[in-house]
Amino acid sequence: MTIFSVRIVNHVCVSCFFLMLFFSACQIVPETEIQSKDAITEYDGSYTVSFMCNEFHMASATIEVINGSIEGQIIQNLNQQTFNVTGTVTEDGKLELQKITTHTAESIAATGSIDKNGMIQGTYQVGTRNCEFIGFCFTKNKREIVTQYDGIYQLDLISSGNTVARFKARIENGQIQKIITNINDNSYTIDGNVSKNGRLILNTLFSDKKNGVTVIGCIKKDGSVMGIYTTYQGKKGAFSGKKIVD
Repeated sequence: MTIFSVRIVNHVCVSCFFLMLFFSACQIVPETEIQSKDAITEYDGSYTVSFMCNEFHMASATIEVINGSIEGQIIQNLNQQTFNVTGTVTEDGKLELQKITTHTAESIAATGSIDKNGMIQGTYQVGTRNCEFIGFCFTKNKREIVTQYDGIYQLDLISSGNTVARFKARIENGQIQKIITNINDNSYTIDGNVSKNGRLILNTLFSDKKNGVTVIGCIKKDGSVMGIYTTYQGKKGAFSGKKIVD
């Protein structure tokens, strides 16, 4: 299985520059002016994305869209394979990702879409495996800092009605970083982002044991948290919690 950490925890950026000079008897149109007219910027921003194959969490990544292009993101999967990924977004939000192989001969191409609310989703294929990806835009401006959800949260991962992990985590400047331990004493380092409208994605940093989890959810205005999680082994469960300290 192939995992992408687009921190993914994995990506690569490729920039395409078009030099266009128009000559007339008295004027040269500046290149920057032409680019600003043609560039697709509606979907620009930083996206946190999870990649899954056959319901197994294969990778997570942070992908930058600039002027309608995915600028060469380097993604590393659970098997330590790396992929150089480029892509484009059309005016209607259609997304195409192409992979330039660096350490594997497997060809990967992905298609999907980005909607007006910044949700990104689609499918890709690795060999005979059918896979999917999902995520959202957590900021349109990398220099923007989201602070309205900052605080300390009590959070639970629940499977079949049983709490498998309970932990406190601090959100600071719209980001979460925390080491948690479940009831089987497996430790996970989680990393996540929160968008301005409260969307939340948490991913673990994968270990050689192939342990991992992806959490997708939201934080409401009252500080309550809810969502779902998927483990690397394909198990699903509920994610819930609340803010306990501002």
